[in-house]
Amino acid sequence: MNHSATALSKVCRKCNTEKTYDNFSPDKRLKDGLQSYCKTCQGKHYHSKRNSEDRKLSDIKRKYGLEPEEYKSIVQSTPHCPICGSEEPLVVDHDHSTGKVRGLICQPCNKALGFFRDNTQSMKNAIKYLEQ
Repeated sequence: MNHSATALSKVCRKCNTEKTYDNFSPDKRLKDGLQSYCKTCQGKHYHSKRNSEDRKLSDIKRKYGLEPEEYKSIVQSTPHCPICGSEEPLVVDHDHSTGKVRGLICQPCNKALGFFRDNTQSMKNAIKYLEQ
């Protein structure tokens, strides 16, 4: 449904304010073709800290199968990266072959393992190279 040529309005389900269609994002799944929340309310909802944390935990469960309690337990028991000792934010590290979560490490170390494709022999060769 094309609403751009008209100045029709609808009521936001969040703030209960009547607004013109241009205040709503498109959503083909809904009958009128527009989302139920206005852009302002949608922005507040999606950018709230609590919602952000909920989304993060939901993503971790979807990607790695970790329940929120499991993840929080790992976070509490891992104050720093076990590889380099960095205290920067840690990310979930997993074995790409099995999908099994190994723990939390910093982003640079996680990328390094990925670049080595989890190949321990290549990593040993890299250590020998660096020690020359």
